[in-house]
Amino acid sequence: MPHNMTVTVEDLLWEKMKMHNEIRWSAVMKEAAVEKLKALEVLEKFSKKTHLSEKDIEEFAVKLGKKVTSRK
Repeated sequence: MPHNMTVTVEDLLWEKMKMHNEIRWSAVMKEAAVEKLKALEVLEKFSKKTHLSEKDIEEFAVKLGKKVTSRK
């Protein structure tokens, strides 16, 4: 069963989004949520198999996220 969710964005972001009305922003938000959940699942599996502290895992996640977003 589908559920609705309200997302609040800042004015500047909203103005930029309105310039691209050909994009289904709800689909973009949905895909972002799916990708974030996949990353969280990986981190949860990783955290169960390691002796690193939660802080170490969080720092690793940030570094990994930066590398993933900068790849081409």
